Amino acid sequence: MKADQLDESSVWQELDEFVITKELDQHFRKFISWYLEAVEQAKNPDPAGKMGIWISGYFGSGKSHFLKVLSYLLCNRNHTNKGQSKQAVEFFESKVKDALLFADIKRAVIANTDVILFNIDSKPTTARGVT
Repeated sequence: MKADQLDESSVWQELDEFVITKELDQHFRKFISWYLEAVEQAKNPDPAGKMGIWISGYFGSGKSHFLKVLSYLLCNRNHTNKGQSKQAVEFFESKVKDALLFADIKRAVIANTDVILFNIDSKPTTARGVT
């Protein structure tokens, strides 16, 4: 799937076919833990209580796909396909084997979240403002 494919059928297919490997399980655990901690800190008026994440890895390692699926999960919109309707979190109920992790994911998706995705495609070739 491409990052800009956001039609209902494509989103449903991505959520339905997403596989949580052992490595992805660890990434989900880390992210959800950090995210819930940030949600708890949201009452703090200090901007440091806000959260942003940086995902890095080798070309083709699945960074964009992982981030896109996380965005679907955090937005937790209702998706419809062929007469069926599910919220994003419902796709993960059978995929996440650890009941405590799934409970944390369900806690995370009820938080009020603004998801902003962007991709940094290239590095600057010259340093600017460095003396």
